[in-house]
Amino acid sequence: MKNLISTAALLFVLPTMVRAADADNSVQGQFYSFIAPTVSNTQYGHLSSSQGGDSAGLGGEVLNHKGVGVGIELGYGRNWSNGQGSALGVGSADFTCHFLGDKNGRKTEAFVTGGYSLYYGERSTTQSGYNLGVGVNLWLSKHVAPRLEIRYQGGINGFHGYSQFNEFIAFRFGVTFR
Repeated sequence: MKNLISTAALLFVLPTMVRAADADNSVQGQFYSFIAPTVSNTQYGHLSSSQGGDSAGLGGEVLNHKGVGVGIELGYGRNWSNGQGSALGVGSADFTCHFLGDKNGRKTEAFVTGGYSLYYGERSTTQSGYNLGVGVNLWLSKHVAPRLEIRYQGGINGFHGYSQFNEFIAFRFGVTFR
């Protein structure tokens, strides 16, 4: 857990150091936060027998001048089965690719992302999984954009009886800063 927190802190500091060292801005950092309603399946179920829930988190990305980069994210996912919420923490390390964007005078920046997810819960239980996402940043100014994204979190596998779901889809609403 300490390594995950240290890595997240480094990701937030690294883009600032890179930007200072790289005057032509060929590498840039973006930071974001989000909240999301979710749809999850019940344990041993399918998405057609879905439960509602929520998710929230924050993350950052380092992108090269072509919009290709890496990111890291910390958050949680929770479903509300039978009136009781069960939650798990989510840490992700992803590859990302951003298209269009502000460099050509466009205010819309579409992106795809995906990678490794580490799910964690009570008593230091962890489990590996994956995530896939697609979204858009709508740059209202040079440094701030609303972020809309759909993210699939998979490979949870009931989390040893702790969580009540095996996968979830988050409909994320957030803000991106650069």
